[in-house]
Amino acid sequence: MYNENGVKQDTFGTDDTTKPEQPEIDDFTPRYLDAARLTFTRSEVETARLEIQDEACYLRVVVRRLMPLSNPDGYISLAADEDTEIGILVNPSELAPESLKILREELDKRYFTPTIQKIHRVKEQFGIHEWEVETERGRITFSVRGLNQNIKQVPPARLFVTDVRGNRYDIPDYRELDAQSYQQIQRHL
Repeated sequence: MYNENGVKQDTFGTDDTTKPEQPEIDDFTPRYLDAARLTFTRSEVETARLEIQDEACYLRVVVRRLMPLSNPDGYISLAADEDTEIGILVNPSELAPESLKILREELDKRYFTPTIQKIHRVKEQFGIHEWEVETERGRITFSVRGLNQNIKQVPPARLFVTDVRGNRYDIPDYRELDAQSYQQIQRHL
């Protein structure tokens, strides 16, 4: 080895061996959770609480379907908040009955999506479309801003409509609606 003046130096006693590199931690590798180690309960304020046996307890857990259309009953993401995933529960049916009940209640709250059965009218004013529709829960009116961004079509003819408050509505097959409803869809799509 040479110093800054180009003079050879004795390297006796130096260790030229390289240390093995530590494997990088991959933040994108999913963690799959064992249903047998999970217990869901309700907190005093009725939020879902998750305990992972011998590991951690989360006072509030956020649940999301990873495949809401193709596999709504499997692959459920559990998170400590909107951005911090705890892990993925592949098969929720393996949970204890009370835990499964709480998980399903949370999923129902998150994915509450009324089905539109009839469209009475869609009226546009200043870029906002006001929809008056009939759902399985009765007649309601809601507003949609930016139809291109807030109406998603799932082939062949399913539509998801998101209103200005973030509520979602489902039209399973707009071709099966009555003639007036179908015309409203065609006029505004």
